[in-house]
Amino acid sequence: MNEPSDALGLAASGLDGDDAEQEGDVLVRCATVQSYAGATDRQTVRALIAALGDAEPLVRWEAAAALAQTAQNLDKPQVLQRVLGRDGAAPLTAGELLAWLRQSLADPDPAQREAVADALGRWPQQAAVEVLIKTLGDEAPRVRASAALSLGRLGAIEAIDSLAAALDDTSLWVRVAAADALGAIGDPGAAAPLAAHVAEGPVLVRVAAISALGRLSSREARQQLVACLEDEIGEVRWHAARALQAVGTVAALPGLERLLGDDYRLFDQPIHEVARSAIQAIRQREQGAWHAVRHAFFHLWGWLRRLRRLR
Repeated sequence: MNEPSDALGLAASGLDGDDAEQEGDVLVRCATVQSYAGATDRQTVRALIAALGDAEPLVRWEAAAALAQTAQNLDKPQVLQRVLGRDGAAPLTAGELLAWLRQSLADPDPAQREAVADALGRWPQQAAVEVLIKTLGDEAPRVRASAALSLGRLGAIEAIDSLAAALDDTSLWVRVAAADALGAIGDPGAAAPLAAHVAEGPVLVRVAAISALGRLSSREARQQLVACLEDEIGEVRWHAARALQAVGTVAALPGLERLLGDDYRLFDQPIHEVARSAIQAIRQREQGAWHAVRHAFFHLWGWLRRLRRLR
């Protein structure tokens, strides 16, 4: 393995000059970062953290993925034993890595802080969740958005209140990211804050909230989605119908049937096609549920009859 300080120290600086702008150079840096994925020695890990500040988003993404593998290895005692047996030095710990990443969140470059938040979102540890919740208060919108998406990726139920508050962020993209995160977490408790942003506001935020509600299994979420079927904005109606395809019940059928004559198109697909698909999906689910109930009933009935004979 090459010395990481030589390979990644230059990568983190962005490689000034004409050569740095060539696509091949970016690919070389990405390949170098990939080759250090999962490394647990301090020098290489520090180089990976430095690569989170690379000028190229692709390199930053690869560095975050590489550090995620490192974090996984640090949670494996057998890996730490191999590292310890190599030179007799105390191995890098997960707590030490987290401390380094926390320090990087104080970097003046928002691109690096954004990448650090992304890296933390690949590390399913409670300590990482706590750091990400605090990062929702970063001064840069791109960092707050990255923290929100990372919390969603981790399924951090304990972050629901903080993400709900982020739905009122001054940045449109942070609000969208918060809605996406709440949908990814999938806790029914997020239905109320999401519903509050469905009826009005920027279309992007409304659509993100609708899509999130489509991932929650709650009556409140379904009711809000049905109400959106009559919205005056076609994009809202389209996404509501699409969401009900996944979570709708027979209560949504009348509203969906009213859209069978709606010709508004999004992504080259008219609403009436989306509504028809949702109706079919709901009927199939309800039919399947009814058959399951009937099967359970007759199974119970047969068991009771056998029990009576034994008596």
